[in-house]
Amino acid sequence: MTKKILLSLICILTFAFANAQLTSVAIVGDGAGGWPTGGTDNYQMTSTDGENWTITNLPLTVGSVKFRGNNSWDLPYNWGGTSFPAGTAIVDGAGITSVAGFYNVTFNSTTLAYNFELQQSTFQIISIIGDATPGTWNTDTDMNTTDGTLYTINNVYLAPGALKFRGDHAWTLPYNWGGTEFPSGTSIIDGAAITIPSAGIYTISFNKTFLTYSFTFKTISIIGDATPGAWDTDTDMTTTDGINYTINDVALVAGALKFRGNHSWTLPYNWGGTEFPSGTAIVDGAGITIPTAGDYTISFNSDTGDYTFTNTLGLKEFDSSTFKAYPNPTQNNWTFIASNETIESIQIVDITGKLICTVTPKSNKATIDAFDLISGIYFAKVATATVTNNLKLVKK
Repeated sequence: MTKKILLSLICILTFAFANAQLTSVAIVGDGAGGWPTGGTDNYQMTSTDGENWTITNLPLTVGSVKFRGNNSWDLPYNWGGTSFPAGTAIVDGAGITSVAGFYNVTFNSTTLAYNFELQQSTFQIISIIGDATPGTWNTDTDMNTTDGTLYTINNVYLAPGALKFRGDHAWTLPYNWGGTEFPSGTSIIDGAAITIPSAGIYTISFNKTFLTYSFTFKTISIIGDATPGAWDTDTDMTTTDGINYTINDVALVAGALKFRGNHSWTLPYNWGGTEFPSGTAIVDGAGITIPTAGDYTISFNSDTGDYTFTNTLGLKEFDSSTFKAYPNPTQNNWTFIASNETIESIQIVDITGKLICTVTPKSNKATIDAFDLISGIYFAKVATATVTNNLKLVKK
């Protein structure tokens, strides 16, 4: 009996001596900024009794983490685990799989119990600011996050200009990022602002860990039994500004179709309509009826909802005696007249093919303001329900 008591006492004293040698505990790993390479570990925990250790607002990414003592891998002060966000650590065990977020962490170096408590409300605010943004250089436009790492903002209007990403509405380093690339790249701490070359409605993402960013336009497509993909597969349209979308010479059959965003029915980016060949789309409306098969050029304005369908299969050209565009050249505006037809749509593009504007007159006469256009050559695609033509225009 005495020997057993003595042996137990020796074990207790040995454990107490070992625990007394534990002077620090830190969280390390590729889920916590990287594995240590020497020196003092970055994410040091604190303790008032040498047994219960804590750290608050710890940023984690997807990866693995371990607890380690004394900034060293010496055993037994090296603990992994098999469960997250809570469990019992294992001496020299594999890394604990981490999930991105900000956490308050507790660890008991005697029982080896640990817990990672997600702190949703502690994520840093990341915003965009600059003369390209809605708030110019005066007001931040905040981005959204669910993990404190990936920040996004959808459908924000940007003007030609520049912008930066920054944290907490301040220029405090290192939370101030610029960049040299567009539409995607890796940001630079305290770098020059990112140049936005053209106006449009953008979806923006920023990864705070890897400092990567991207600017993309929303995908708008057509879908329905009138389209090549029926109701199963979207047929994407093209855009240069995230507002005006087009698709040329797409084969449609008699049936119905809808416009939708990002290949999803998520509102409000799901549009139907009641008019053909042109009209104003209705959010979550019934499919637009396509009465006859043909090859169509389709335009859609995601801001106003205006759309047009022009059947390009076997169309005759306008009779020049019944159709006029004047004055041409012009300094102020062009007036279009079709004496025997109703003009459904007019699209103006520049010499590079960039869409300048689309109007849907639904009249035999329409006037387009050209005053603010730079001097040069433009083209107008004018369509009625039965005919179409491309016209060369000149702005003085």
